[in-house]
Amino acid sequence: MNIEPLSSLDEIFPVLTGCNLPVADISVSSPPQFFGFRLAGSVVAVIGLEQFQSVGLLRSLAVSPGHRGRGLARELVRFVESFALSRGVESLFLLTTTAEAFFVALGYGPASRQEAPQAIQATPQFSGLCPSSSAFLSKRLGRANPAVHAGSAAEAPATEPRS
Repeated sequence: MNIEPLSSLDEIFPVLTGCNLPVADISVSSPPQFFGFRLAGSVVAVIGLEQFQSVGLLRSLAVSPGHRGRGLARELVRFVESFALSRGVESLFLLTTTAEAFFVALGYGPASRQEAPQAIQATPQFSGLCPSSSAFLSKRLGRANPAVHAGSAAEAPATEPRS
């Protein structure tokens, strides 16, 4: 399986809704960039990226339940980080209610909501779609995030996220 760009919301939405992720803010007129894995013609894992010049919002990471535990989520995150870095993104941000430990294991660390870039604060995820109890995390691309503790990388979750 290879990671490929995805543009059909009809293929992306079933994976997202199947993992209880919001889709209300995703439209044909302004969709995030999506990438994913396809198996036997069906999309089984997706990730989205919204780029705002030098910052990006990682969103909608979802792996269909029958395909978890294969490392697809990790591969998607690494791919999007590399993709974003190649396009001038210096920092990625995300909100999650279910996958904080997964992202911490990948080098993301807690971020201050008050100090979030204005472009990130203006997104529907930040301003209302994701509950205020969501973990807000960030990662500087191209180097380790100093906010992450050295021992936290070993604390990977037992299941893949649906953040």
